[in-house]
Amino acid sequence: MGLTEQLGHPDPRRREAAARRVALRVWEPEAEEALGAALVRAAGAETDPGALAAQLDALPAVEAGLTDGDLHRLGLVRSDSPVLARLLARAGRLQISAPVRPSGAATLAVVRCLRGAPRTGLWLRTPDGAWTVLERIELYGRAADRLDSGCTGRVLLSGPGARGLGEWERLDADPRPRECVRGLRAPDPRVRALAAAGAAEAAAAAGTAGAAGAGGAGVPVGAAGAGAPVADPEAGRMLCAALARAAVTECDPAALESELAALLGLAPFLGPPALALLHALDPATLPARARTCLDALLRPGRTG
Repeated sequence: MGLTEQLGHPDPRRREAAARRVALRVWEPEAEEALGAALVRAAGAETDPGALAAQLDALPAVEAGLTDGDLHRLGLVRSDSPVLARLLARAGRLQISAPVRPSGAATLAVVRCLRGAPRTGLWLRTPDGAWTVLERIELYGRAADRLDSGCTGRVLLSGPGARGLGEWERLDADPRPRECVRGLRAPDPRVRALAAAGAAEAAAAAGTAGAAGAGGAGVPVGAAGAGAPVADPEAGRMLCAALARAAVTECDPAALESELAALLGLAPFLGPPALALLHALDPATLPARARTCLDALLRPGRTG
C-alpha cells in the first residue's frame, strides 16, 4: 500500500504514521503533487487530533505541489492551523477594486482577495517592488484578522508603497520560493541557474511574509537599517529540498555550481532528507568550485 493510500487508511494511527513519513523525505514533483492532494483530502476530513496534527505539519514538505485551490479548500475547514495560516499568507494576492484614499500616513483601499488568505501584519508588494503593510482589515464594517480568497473587504495599508497604491491594480505576498522551485525544474539550465541564484532572497522574502502572517512584525527585504533578512524555515527547507533534488540530476556545470552554492547559503535549513540526496553525488566527477561547495556541505560538524 502506497503512502497516498495510507493517508486514507481506516486506522488513524496508520494515517498519522503516513503523514509523518511524508515529512521525512524529498519528493519528485509528481509525488509532491499526489501527496499534497492526498494530504489535503485527509486533513479536510480528519477527526483524530493526532493524525490531523501530523497531516498539517507535513504540508510544508510538499508545499511546491499544493495548488492555490488546495490551500483555499483546506483553509475553509482548518482555519485555526498556524501551519496552514503561514502557507495561505505566503500565497496572498489582493486586487484593488476601488479608488484608494490617504488616511494620515497610511492609505485606505477596498480590495478583493484573489488568492491565499492575507492576514493583518502581512507585508505585501506592489508590482514595482515597493512594500506595504496590511495594518487593518474590515469585513462588513467589522474588524477581521484575515481576508479569505474570494472575499472583498476594506483595508488600511501603510509602508513605503502605500502612497502610490492608486497606480496599481494588485498587491502580492512574495511568491518567489514556489517560483524558484518551478525554475529548478525547467529544462533550460540557464533558468535553473538563475532560480538557484535567487533562492536565498526568496527564502528571506518568505520570512517577511511568514513572520508577519503569523502575527510578527516582519521586516521587508532591503529595508533601511534592517540588516540581513531572516529566512523563513519552512521556505528554506522547501528550497533546500528542491536544490538538492536538482543538483543530483544536474548535467550542466554552471547550474550545478549555482545550486550547490545556494545550498551553502541556506545551510541552516539543510535537513537530513536533502543531505541524503547530496551524499549520492560523487565529488570526483564535479568541477572544482562545485566540489568545494559539496565538501563544505557534507563536512562533519558543519553548522549553519
